[in-house]
Amino acid sequence: MLAAISHDLRTPITRMRLRSEFIEDETHRSRMLDDLDQMRVMLESVLSFLRNDRRLESMTLADVASTLQLITDQFGDMGRKVVYDGPAHAMATVRPDDLHRSVTNLVENAVRFGAEAVIRLRVSDDRITIDVEDDGPGILDAQKLNVLEPFVCGDDARNMDEAAGFGLGLSIANAIVLAHGGALSLHDRQPHGLVVRIQLPVHQQSIAA
Repeated sequence: MLAAISHDLRTPITRMRLRSEFIEDETHRSRMLDDLDQMRVMLESVLSFLRNDRRLESMTLADVASTLQLITDQFGDMGRKVVYDGPAHAMATVRPDDLHRSVTNLVENAVRFGAEAVIRLRVSDDRITIDVEDDGPGILDAQKLNVLEPFVCGDDARNMDEAAGFGLGLSIANAIVLAHGGALSLHDRQPHGLVVRIQLPVHQQSIAA
């Protein structure tokens, strides 16, 4: 059913994209087209996840800090309170679009369950660490591993409503991080909330898909 819905939504998104071309205000038109592109990518991601034949994006040297700042700005444009804390630039060998998708999924969860989110970037000689923090109710220790599985939406304190999602956000983010040779982990934030931590190698070695 989810695959069918995702497939069928591509047609109205295409129509919306065509209609958006007639928006006269260049800024609004550009933002609308960006949102529709993200919707299309998310739908393709769901379909790929369900088909289990996802093609990996090529590794390339990219500015991770700029990616995180872009995500912060995108959520700010939607009226969400998201703050970036980290260096202005940080180069690493990553899959840029996949990394963008992964962190976006985490921030979407953060602002859904909390009033604000913080994206923190720390860089060492061989590793980059990205923390996505929220001030929501957090997740029980017994559930921290379970929520990384597909279609699991967390404990009662963080349950989603019918319109919120299907519980794929964390599992897709985790799959992307693992494909980078990294690790994703969940931690408690004090006095309350959740920290989702991504740790990635700065220089990639040959990793089997």
